[in-house]
Amino acid sequence: MKKILQRKRLSRMLGGTALTGLWLACAQVHALEFEFDEFLLNVDTTLGAATQWRTESRDKALADGTAAGNFNDGNNNFDPGLISARGNIILEVGGEYKDLSFFIRGDAVYDYVYHNNDTDISDNGYLSYNNGFFGGGTVQQGEFPRDTIAEHGRRTRLLDAFVSYSFGLGDQSGAVRFGRQIISWGESTLFSGINALQNPIDAVAALSPGAEVKEILLPTSAINLKWDFSNNFGVETYYKLDWEKSTLPGVGSYFSSSDTTGPGAERILLGPLGSGEVLHRLAPEDDGQWGLAARYISDYGTNFELYYTRSHANIPGAEVNLDLATFTGTTREIYTGDIDVWAGSFSTTLGEAQVYMDGAYSDNMPFIDLSSVLGADGILKRSDVIRGHYWQLSAGFTDIYTALPWLADQIILLGEVNYQGNNLGGSSLVPPPLGFNDPGTNMAVTETAWGYSMLAQLQYFSVLSGMDITVPISFKHDVDGYGNAIALNNGLKEGQKVAAIGVDAFYLTNWQFSAKYAWYFGNDKPEDRVLSDRDNIALIVKYTF
Repeated sequence: MKKILQRKRLSRMLGGTALTGLWLACAQVHALEFEFDEFLLNVDTTLGAATQWRTESRDKALADGTAAGNFNDGNNNFDPGLISARGNIILEVGGEYKDLSFFIRGDAVYDYVYHNNDTDISDNGYLSYNNGFFGGGTVQQGEFPRDTIAEHGRRTRLLDAFVSYSFGLGDQSGAVRFGRQIISWGESTLFSGINALQNPIDAVAALSPGAEVKEILLPTSAINLKWDFSNNFGVETYYKLDWEKSTLPGVGSYFSSSDTTGPGAERILLGPLGSGEVLHRLAPEDDGQWGLAARYISDYGTNFELYYTRSHANIPGAEVNLDLATFTGTTREIYTGDIDVWAGSFSTTLGEAQVYMDGAYSDNMPFIDLSSVLGADGILKRSDVIRGHYWQLSAGFTDIYTALPWLADQIILLGEVNYQGNNLGGSSLVPPPLGFNDPGTNMAVTETAWGYSMLAQLQYFSVLSGMDITVPISFKHDVDGYGNAIALNNGLKEGQKVAAIGVDAFYLTNWQFSAKYAWYFGNDKPEDRVLSDRDNIALIVKYTF
């Protein structure tokens, strides 16, 4: 049972790396340990610094205000050159006393580029700056919106904070955990699964150089109970005590692809003659989120899991109402509540590889609807949120190769294919508001869509005394169709591709030095390659003690 769980942890760690475009590796971390009789205390601190540069000039089709007015602020704010100068600290404290334990984690971030509040936007780019004077806003030329600075420039926050108690009854055992915690179910690693509904994410951290998975998955307050009836069968349930939204890239930040959603969103442009207001978001209640899981491990080592969850979306949909007669309108984020998902997965070993399959179904998954363009009241309704049937299936593998010493001492390889479907008949639906918001957008959600993602890590041990090197390489390709279940943030855009390569050097288990280059590219439609001119390179250094 422990062997299967260890493989899953390895797969998820590396999978999260590929999904977010980050580069992590399996370096050992030495925490400070203090022991007082039966009480054990661990303190772990990570200091990091990273710089990131844009290496590609703007694509006019993605930056011009006429065609891209509501998604170009981040593009226009940055010339080729420095886009991030980030420092951060992560502090973790854990303790154990007999069957009781606790864990607390927090982090702090400072980014000079955003805190300095000085952009590269031109006079022409400022004409289509949503929060600028011409859009009805108050942000001066060359500045970021206030909320964007607050999210990207400097912040301190509490992440995990929970207590656990383990207990036993005969041959059975259980554990209860209370507080801010991550709850993650399912086998899918390179694409979002049911776990995307269980935890909000920090997309700002995910797109920042040197960020770690523990900064990206955001904990929420919950009560979690696990009970193992035997070594083969167990159940788990949880109830969440609050709801929290995911953190989207701030308007005008480098990787922002929407000027009307996320921190700093204030105005929507309605052409050269008008603009509208971004209203306060429509959020669900804190209560009503829970889940139930059952797990069985066969005597042959195959792991079967079944899940049910009821969740509130942490990624927003959008409601946009426009009146072209007066060139006025409004938009707001909508976080849909009470999303029911049934899911199942299995994993096993095939030779030396771990293979897995993960499936999910919902009869009330939210989508963004464009089918009702003109309402009876004469208001042009650009979008609304509707619900439909949704299903997805992911299949993948994880393997470790040591038989190619001429290439690397060890190669870790992951691959996953994702297939999505819905019952909406290919109607005029658009993806989540991370994409386009302009009239005329032809980004429909198709009945089916699929894509794949690959990650390889080439590892070289003892290259120098005390130094190991890892070369991570990833590639993601959305092959066919457009699939966007808002709440899962699992959008596929036909022809879109992302590739990255990096080098990580680990010295004496405490130091990490990294470099990474990322490419974004896609087909000829601008709406299918929103980030295709954002290629970048990053340099990172970390010290853990």
